[in-house]
Amino acid sequence: MEHKTSLRIRILANELNRKVAEVLKEDGSPFSGGQMRILNFIHFHNRNNQPLYQKDIECEFDIRRSTASGIMQTLEKHQLIERRSRENDNRFKEIFLTERGEQKVKENISKLRKFDEQLLQGISEADRTLFFSLLEQISANSKEFIKESTVNEC
Repeated sequence: MEHKTSLRIRILANELNRKVAEVLKEDGSPFSGGQMRILNFIHFHNRNNQPLYQKDIECEFDIRRSTASGIMQTLEKHQLIERRSRENDNRFKEIFLTERGEQKVKENISKLRKFDEQLLQGISEADRTLFFSLLEQISANSKEFIKESTVNEC
C-alpha cells in the first residue's frame, strides 16, 4: 500500500492551519490566524529577551517584505506592538508587544492549549510519545534532504 507521506502531512497541516485560524478568531477578532501566529512569535522573542526585527519575521514565516510591513502596520495600528529604534542605529527597529498585545497572546495560548487537548483526546500517552518521536524523525529526514539540495537565505 502506498502511503504518500508528504501528501498526508500537507493535508493535515492545511486542516490544522485552517482550524487554528478559526480558533484564534472565535471572539470575532479582526485579526487573521497568521497575524496571531506572528504575535505569538514576537511574544516568544520578547520573553527570552531576544531582539526581534521585521526581517526575522519575514524569514520565519517565509513572507515578503511588503506582506510583513502590512502586518506590522496593522498590529501597530491596533496597539498590539510597537517598534522602537535601536539605540546605536536608527535604521533598525526592534519589535515589542504592548500590554494589549501581551493580553492577546495570553488569550491565544489558552485557546491553543484547549485545541491541543482536543486533538490528542483519546490517544494514549504511549501513542503520543511514539507520534512525536516519528514527527521528529520525519522532520530530521526532511531537513537533511533539503540541506543537500538548497541553501537557505535566512
